[in-house]
Amino acid sequence: MNLRELEELVRKGEGQRLEFKLKAAYPEKIVREMVAFANSGGGQLFVGVDDDGKIPGCKFAEEERYAIEKALSSHAKPKINYRFEFIPINRKRSVLHYNIFETRRKPIYYLHDPSKRGKAFVRVDDKSMQASKEMVEILKRSKNKKSYPISLNTSARLLFQYLDTHGKITLEDFVDLSQLTRNRASQMLVNLVISNILNIEVGDRMDFYSMKNAGSKN
Repeated sequence: MNLRELEELVRKGEGQRLEFKLKAAYPEKIVREMVAFANSGGGQLFVGVDDDGKIPGCKFAEEERYAIEKALSSHAKPKINYRFEFIPINRKRSVLHYNIFETRRKPIYYLHDPSKRGKAFVRVDDKSMQASKEMVEILKRSKNKKSYPISLNTSARLLFQYLDTHGKITLEDFVDLSQLTRNRASQMLVNLVISNILNIEVGDRMDFYSMKNAGSKN
């Protein structure tokens, strides 16, 4: 990628597959963004680009790269697949460009402390968000395209009726509606997402489920 192509991308602003960082002062946070991309269809991360669209580049680009890739080796498991290049801005500064590929071995975990259990992150618009238990299960099973038979029992009918009226539902609301245990309600929603019947929308505090290809209702 050359500078002109970079400028065209930067004008689009951050989004589902595009992230800008001014520098690698906190390389672990950059790793978290890369984990989210790997779990969510891939994306491009640029270091040396400001949120306001300016492209100052990095003065010590090699050192920035070393810090990021050292953090990657200990804070992301399994290994993230990516392609790297320097994009020269001038004789003294360059932008670091990481093209992160979607992984087949989902989920990739971000390990804040390498000695402890990690957390999965996913990309939602221009943010990287921690995946819920349900989202982690969906990621694990996403490579297996197997669908699950859905019986039109009382819980399913109540769910579809609710979604037809309200557009979306949370796990907590479905537990109240169906009177299922939390685990059974969770499993049912996950199976419906895997079977391509429901969508899952990851939120800050809770996920929302809606009918596939159905418009949201307010």
